[in-house]
Parts: sequence; C-alpha cells; structure tokens
Amino acid sequence: MGDKLRLKAADCEDLAIIAAFLQDARIPLREMVFAPGERRFMAAFTRYRREKQEDPSSCDGLTECASALVFEGIEEVKHKGLRLDDLDRELTLLTIATEPGRDRLIHVSLIFEGDAQIQLRTDHIACRLDDFGEAVPCSITPCDHFATAMPGWLEPYAEPA
Repeated sequence: MGDKLRLKAADCEDLAIIAAFLQDARIPLREMVFAPGERRFMAAFTRYRREKQEDPSSCDGLTECASALVFEGIEEVKHKGLRLDDLDRELTLLTIATEPGRDRLIHVSLIFEGDAQIQLRTDHIACRLDDFGEAVPCSITPCDHFATAMPGWLEPYAEPA
C-alpha cells in the first residue's frame, strides 16, 4: 500500500505538483465524468511512475499504473478540441494550468496533446490524486513518441566560409 501515490492539492502550487506526476498520462475520453449534483469531476488516468526510476530521464524500467484524479467543488465543465461522440479517443495530458476566471471563479484547465482542453470552473482548488491497482511494465512509453535524430542536428554548427 505504501507504494501507491496519494496527493492532495489546495492551491495552484500543490496542483502544479500533481500536474508534474500526471505529465504524459493517458486517458480515454470515456474515463472522465462530471457529476454536477455532487460538483465533482473525476478522471482515471494511466500515469508513468517516473518517481520509481533510478534514472528519470530514461524510459528503461518505466512502469505505469492507474491513477484517479478528483476535483471537488466544480461549478461547470467546458471543453474544446474534443468530440464527445469519440469516447474511445485516447488523450495524452500535457499539463494542468490555472487562471483567474470571472465572478471569483478559478479556471483549471487540463491541457492535452492536439489542442484539446477540459476546463473546470470552481471557486477553490480541492483536488486529489490516488493510485489504484498494481504497477505494471509500460505498454507504451514517452520515449516511443520520439523519432530518430534528423541529419545534421547532432553535428556542430559550422560558419559558412
């Protein structure tokens, strides 16, 4: 049980830490839900466990696990760049950003690859991130997204004669 990550966020700085743990996490659109009656937004991500690696800059030995992200006190949820009829579309989280909104609201934006965003509107930050299930070897890693080096990119720059 002590191997599972459990974090809470009550302000923007705390939320930045959760965003770092969720960077590059994957989620199908169907794994997100807003319960307006409970004012709760929930999402079940597959996140990389970089904190368990000896060398976090490498993908060697990287594991992943299911992780629940829950926001409380959500007034409204907006989205852009998403088709709600494409529930199996897998999204990759880039970051979580905050900004002031109108009428004392805070806008919390989950920013995904491909210009997709989900914006949560709230009057305070109340968030938690909890791992669940067991850690497993990665089926896909962030290193899988990189192409080989372009010719000339690794050679030193030479001034024209």
